[in-house]
Amino acid sequence: MGNLSTKIVGIITAILVFISLYLVFGYARIEGTMLEVQKIFYYHVSAALTVFVAFGINCVFSIKYLIQRKPNDDLLAVAAAELGLVFCTIALLSGPIWARYAWNTWWNWEPRLTSTLVLWLMYVGYFILRSALEGDKRRLYSAVLGIIAYLDVPIVYYSVDIWQGGLHPDRGTKWSLETTMRHTWMVALLALIMLFVLLLIVRYRMKKAEARYEIVRQKYIGEASQ
Repeated sequence: MGNLSTKIVGIITAILVFISLYLVFGYARIEGTMLEVQKIFYYHVSAALTVFVAFGINCVFSIKYLIQRKPNDDLLAVAAAELGLVFCTIALLSGPIWARYAWNTWWNWEPRLTSTLVLWLMYVGYFILRSALEGDKRRLYSAVLGIIAYLDVPIVYYSVDIWQGGLHPDRGTKWSLETTMRHTWMVALLALIMLFVLLLIVRYRMKKAEARYEIVRQKYIGEASQ
């Protein structure tokens, strides 16, 4: 994607973020029980769904790397995993704030919370593995771990169905929201996904530049040692 396209994505993202903020605080109806605290919902749920997109891209390009062994596929996979971990952290931090008012507790081992924490830990392990290995082994083993870790994503998504009686509402609840709340959430979700796409482009380019620099550096060191 060229610089012009990236700028266009950046402008669209900025517009969507500002629109979503306006809708959250100036348009969406205030929920009757939790009042203003419920507004965390718009970005908490959107961040969680963005996590699925990010780790999905990591899984797809990890598989692609295992098949074709192209280093750029590994770079895109790891860039997506980095951002997925950031959004997963946002979801895990914003969730307890909402839970404190919704369930009167900061944290409990509710199925979706627990499975999301496991997902977060698996991708932390992904980066620990990458830091412990080098070269082809790092790319190969982390690709395998990325694919395995993604298996937890459908568990997180369907956890409220698998384990009945959890505190999280049913998966379809967000689509039955009052009209202003539903529209606001949809815009907030689109804004966060576009923000993820923009950051993914930037991070991928940075990683490609770092990889080229490392190749040049190694070549220079090899020539200097001769």
